[in-house]
Amino acid sequence: MITPFNRAELLVTYDLNQLNRVRDALSAAGIRYRYKYKDLASPTVLDGLFGGSSRGRTGTFGMNQDARVEYTLYVRREELDLARALLATGGRL
Repeated sequence: MITPFNRAELLVTYDLNQLNRVRDALSAAGIRYRYKYKDLASPTVLDGLFGGSSRGRTGTFGMNQDARVEYTLYVRREELDLARALLATGGRL
């Protein structure tokens, strides 16, 4: 099981296709992973307390729509070196 206590960050990307390629390569190699995403245009709890979200004030004008969602992929800390080697070889070990 991957928990916040035994995980290591392998990848941060804004490209869903890249995330899926890395996930496929990790799955093929038998490396377990977890990922999370954050919509950078959505409001947070603190935004409501301090005057609303930036999107609520300014809209999405000028925001790069390709970089709107941030994806972070984690693997077990013990498998981090193996996962990095997998990515360095283009998904083939």
